[in-house]
Amino acid sequence: MRFRIAYLLSAVALIVLQPGAEARKKPGKTVAEMPDSLVRALPDSLVRRVTDSTRIELTDSTLTLSLPKDTLTVGLEPVYSDEYLDTVDIKKTKVINDYSMVGVQYGIALNQMRFNPTKKQGMLMTPMNIGVMYTRYGKMFGYMPYFGFQTGLFYGQDGYVFKKDKETGDYNESVDGATKATYTYLEVPMLAHLHIDVWHLKLIVNIGLYGAYRTGVEREGDRMDPDYANKFYDYDRRFDYGIKGGAGIGLVLDPIEFHITATYRASLGTLYDPDYHSEYYYRFAYPSDIIISAGIHVQLTKRTGKTKAELRKEAKSSVYERNQQ
Repeated sequence: MRFRIAYLLSAVALIVLQPGAEARKKPGKTVAEMPDSLVRALPDSLVRRVTDSTRIELTDSTLTLSLPKDTLTVGLEPVYSDEYLDTVDIKKTKVINDYSMVGVQYGIALNQMRFNPTKKQGMLMTPMNIGVMYTRYGKMFGYMPYFGFQTGLFYGQDGYVFKKDKETGDYNESVDGATKATYTYLEVPMLAHLHIDVWHLKLIVNIGLYGAYRTGVEREGDRMDPDYANKFYDYDRRFDYGIKGGAGIGLVLDPIEFHITATYRASLGTLYDPDYHSEYYYRFAYPSDIIISAGIHVQLTKRTGKTKAELRKEAKSSVYERNQQ
């Protein structure tokens, strides 16, 4: 009798765990066809209770194995042949998760104004554009790990400078007598962030909106009112808004990232009231900047691998399943 039970358990392991075996699965029960050789070796009807919760039934050529809580675990591990393992295609994937980072960014800007009517001007370079940024990455539709957003607080400068006449050496253009003006501002951007990671490199594209407030001004010119060299006129507009976008590249050395970006900043708000000079002929001035910047960012959470939430979920599932066995 002991020999028969051992033989029967071996047959169950081969039938249930054999790769490619056909089985009809029902809640708490597995039914599998038995080889004819095993059917002839055992009585036509055999019922043996192996444990308090496991039942094996053999009727004709059909083996029925009843286990608790929809499990097929009987303390045995499957054994696969080398031929079968050779057919399994295993691919190692690197999961890019949602993660956040903060960083400091510094750059220089090349500034002009889009004047209407047009004015002949040069390119003003301002070496002060610094800010703190927060970046949040995420997966679009739950599986496309290329998107995120950026925001932060920047202290920057923009303005204009006019060109001298080559023949006379004098300035033919001015704004209220000023031939050069530099404005300082505080800016809050809100940018959509696209990134593609390749090895330790990151390709970056940003586009979005910004809002800003002008905090100071410095004017130069022989014909300007000296009282307004560092003072706003009543018709100056201190609030600004516009479009901001650019591209760059990053070096990723977890948990540090180094980014270099080129950004175009186009204002949609004029520098002063259009009708301040004439109620019949409006004048506009829109800042337009190109900012070249470099930044260092620190990752706040894991960039690759499983997140803490996923690890906690797996641990909970493992403990729960073990307690149910």
